[in-house]
Amino acid sequence: MILNSPPAILYVDDEENDVVLFRRGVERARLPNPLQIAADGVEAINYLAGNGPFADRAQHPLPALVILDLNLPGKSGFEVLSWARGQPHLASLPMVIYTSSPLLIDKDTARLLGADDFIIKSPHVDEIAALARSLAERWLSPASSA
Repeated sequence: MILNSPPAILYVDDEENDVVLFRRGVERARLPNPLQIAADGVEAINYLAGNGPFADRAQHPLPALVILDLNLPGKSGFEVLSWARGQPHLASLPMVIYTSSPLLIDKDTARLLGADDFIIKSPHVDEIAALARSLAERWLSPASSA
């Protein structure tokens, strides 16, 4: 077991191109945090709950940050967010909506359900890298958990 390993980030998105872009952005940002992927809303809930294949927390650590798309199969990002906010051990887990939706109603709904931020997706790896660094500084640095 590795002591003091950096906390994981859970990225939830069903679009393979977006997953590849986000992974490249995190790599370019040189974040030490392991990036875990969930491909739909049901998988995200199972991951966060530690159900089934996600019960092994050494292999699937509870994340310190969730980055969540809205339009997901199974359960939407709103449903995942609402479920997580209803779980006592996840109620304060930082959850950022990362979506292609520019709709104000989506932003307002996300905030009402407890999202910590609402960010429109970028197709540019450099912008994603800057976003990843910014999110890590805000939510994953030791000062943010103090």
